[in-house]
Amino acid sequence: MINVEGKEIGSAGGTLAVTGDLKQMSPRWLIGTSYLGYGATLSVGIGIPIPILNEEIARYAAMKDEELFAPVVDYGEAYPSFTPGNLGYVSYAELKSGKIKVNGKDVITAPLSSMSRAREIASTLKGWIQKGEFQLTEPVKTLPSPADGFTAHSIKEA
Repeated sequence: MINVEGKEIGSAGGTLAVTGDLKQMSPRWLIGTSYLGYGATLSVGIGIPIPILNEEIARYAAMKDEELFAPVVDYGEAYPSFTPGNLGYVSYAELKSGKIKVNGKDVITAPLSSMSRAREIASTLKGWIQKGEFQLTEPVKTLPSPADGFTAHSIKEA
């Protein structure tokens, strides 16, 4: 992603698909949530080790909140009506400040995650790795793609 000055800015992530056995999960890391215009969902706290295999990965992993950007999505109107696009991009530093500007107006922000719980998860994961208790495995299943004959369809309410 390139900003208006032509400088590369980092994307702050994407969607991750994971599977797990709820009966073996700690309820501490599971929270039911609901978004107006989107619906009910489950927020799950997970830790993902990032292997630093080269300088490029190290550079991306070391990026600061001021360098990571996320799209502002209108889940109240645009998302349910299948309107493409977003309302712009803001840095994680702006999001963490508690207020961003959207279309010239101040909008209050609140995190979907907890830094203290994220650090707790990271510490737990670090301990598992150091003790050899965290094992990498092959993917359980790959995500379907158009090459597999899969076509995505939007579900519209009647």
